[in-house]
Amino acid sequence: MRVRSCWWVLVLLTVSCAGLRPAPEEVAPRDARSELFRARGDAAVETRQWALASGCFAAARQAEDSPTARWGQAWATARASALRWAKTFEGSVLALSFSPDGRLLASGGHDAIVRVWDVATGTQVAELKGHEAELHAVAFSPDGRWLAAAGRPGALWLWDWKEGRRVALLSGHADVVLGLAFSPDGERLASGGLDRTVRVWSVRDGAEVLRFTHDDIVSAVAFAPDGGRVVSSGLDRTARVWDLVERRELRRLTGHGGKVTSCAFSADGERVMTASSDRALRLWDARTGALLDVQRNTGELSVVAIDARFQQFVQGGWEGRVQWVDARGGEVLERLDAHRTFVMSVALSPDGRTFASGGMDGVLKVWSRPEVPPDVLLREAPAWMEVLASVGPGAFVSGGEDGLRRWSVSPSGELHSRLETPDAVGAVAVSRDRRLLAVGTLKGEVQVRDVRSGGQVMVMPAAPESIRALAFSPDGALLAAGVGQDVVLWSLASATEVARLTGHTGKPWALAFDATGQRLASGAADHTVRVWDVARGTSQRVLEAGDRVRAVAFLASGALLTAGMRQPIRLWSLEEGRVLTSMDERTVGVLSLAVAPQGALVVSGGVGGEVKVWRLPDGAFMGEVPGQQGFVAAVAFTPDGAWLASAASDRTLRLLRFDSMAQPPSVVTDLTPLLRRHGLSWDARRGVFTLH
Repeated sequence: MRVRSCWWVLVLLTVSCAGLRPAPEEVAPRDARSELFRARGDAAVETRQWALASGCFAAARQAEDSPTARWGQAWATARASALRWAKTFEGSVLALSFSPDGRLLASGGHDAIVRVWDVATGTQVAELKGHEAELHAVAFSPDGRWLAAAGRPGALWLWDWKEGRRVALLSGHADVVLGLAFSPDGERLASGGLDRTVRVWSVRDGAEVLRFTHDDIVSAVAFAPDGGRVVSSGLDRTARVWDLVERRELRRLTGHGGKVTSCAFSADGERVMTASSDRALRLWDARTGALLDVQRNTGELSVVAIDARFQQFVQGGWEGRVQWVDARGGEVLERLDAHRTFVMSVALSPDGRTFASGGMDGVLKVWSRPEVPPDVLLREAPAWMEVLASVGPGAFVSGGEDGLRRWSVSPSGELHSRLETPDAVGAVAVSRDRRLLAVGTLKGEVQVRDVRSGGQVMVMPAAPESIRALAFSPDGALLAAGVGQDVVLWSLASATEVARLTGHTGKPWALAFDATGQRLASGAADHTVRVWDVARGTSQRVLEAGDRVRAVAFLASGALLTAGMRQPIRLWSLEEGRVLTSMDERTVGVLSLAVAPQGALVVSGGVGGEVKVWRLPDGAFMGEVPGQQGFVAAVAFTPDGAWLASAASDRTLRLLRFDSMAQPPSVVTDLTPLLRRHGLSWDARRGVFTLH
């Protein structure tokens, strides 16, 4: 194993991962307009500007509905946020806050008016007037009954927003208030501002009960879930955690190189987030003050809002950009050029999908992320997963040196796993009815398990060496396994060997029955693919591959797909023994193939970390699934084709929502509705997409 692993490392050094772009061999003449917009779409994909990419690929398809443009539009559309509604005001939108149930949004700004909006419809449900000057902060109480607002010159207004009635005016700050937050029980209100103080107020009687001081302006405040601590951020480049019981500074968080503009506690109270104009977001241990993570940004941050579980955050920048970011690794998931100038405020709804942005351009926008996550990427799996198989809708099994694991994806897109057996696994196969699972171990056993219970049904001792290929016949009566240099057929009813197919001079690494169960294909290390007559146990045809064969798959038509090391993916006519189509001519090596249940697409996993999608039967390249490194040893579809799973040597497992990819949007003659959905419009004079 060690020698083989070193060889793979040397191979990996010769290849590189590619993004979502056409294959090098796609050189057919293209429509110039289509080529231009596909290039723009590819550039937008690289920067995660999904809305812009969707528009570019849709425009490309108007000129030529190419496979790559179709794939690109489907990929971008599945990831693009939708603009639910927008409002325009006189002056900047400086403050935003969602209600605890996410149904309402409060906004405040330069016009000194607090407005409450129905998030679903964009209808204004309340308008609160009387403030002396611009408003820099708004906050709902935990029960949604009260709404606090503050700004210049420093008073805090507490409203019964449903009745439009001011219930309290809290005075004490000597200058503009920038941050507001209610305690979890709603009994206290924290505030901070230009007078460098953090103040804690009693909501019941309006009295100031605590006061703390920064060395410079306080930009934001937030309560811990236990209500006993407050975190504040300041232009003194620090964030500070205050103990409200002991009335003292508990922790001082230092390290930012610029003013700290945002802060928050995680839902469990164990972590603190701070964001700074130094283009960094930092995560801290709230108890010890230890720095846990630093995430760098390409632009200067003006405002940040993070979800309670610290999984994702929305950030706004001075250049008008709004970005949706994975807080667990810092990856930008989407970039929106949402405003024409500075983003002054952002807010994230408790539903984790809806967010709002307000700009110096006087525009308030409410956005919604896709309801179904387009993909899920599990990082740092317990070990590299060498084989994959689907055992039902949204469910997979994987095998590797750490054993057999079962994976399931929830409706919200979260992955869960459990260990089925610790025996090292080299091959898996699932019966067509999804009732039985065959597992080939590295010690030479073939185990048959019940898919539903996970229990072992039978064990078939095979050989004192690893099992690398398994396949069930369509009727579930036979199980084929690569044993040594042979292919062994077992009867599942009697658990006995019924045939041994000989002829390979190298280890079989791939097996597949055709739809009738009358033919079996085997690919081996001897550079050949053999097609067997199952009933007679004889070889019907031998196909020369030129190098080791790692994957075989039958199509419904009876044609055979083969792939392996230093050879293209080939589609063979077995009746004529000739190649119908070749795909991926310049590949270093393909390790796995999966045919979509509809039969119109095939996916390949390769040595260079690429997952590629091809159209059948013509072999046209559609696109790639980026995001994994190392080599992709296994790919598999769920039975309904809704999800595609890929496992790579970097210990990642990726699940891609594939149904939207297999059925991309139709070609449209008018781009206006599509562009408006994403807050864009077409500038015909300049030939570019602009903000709507």
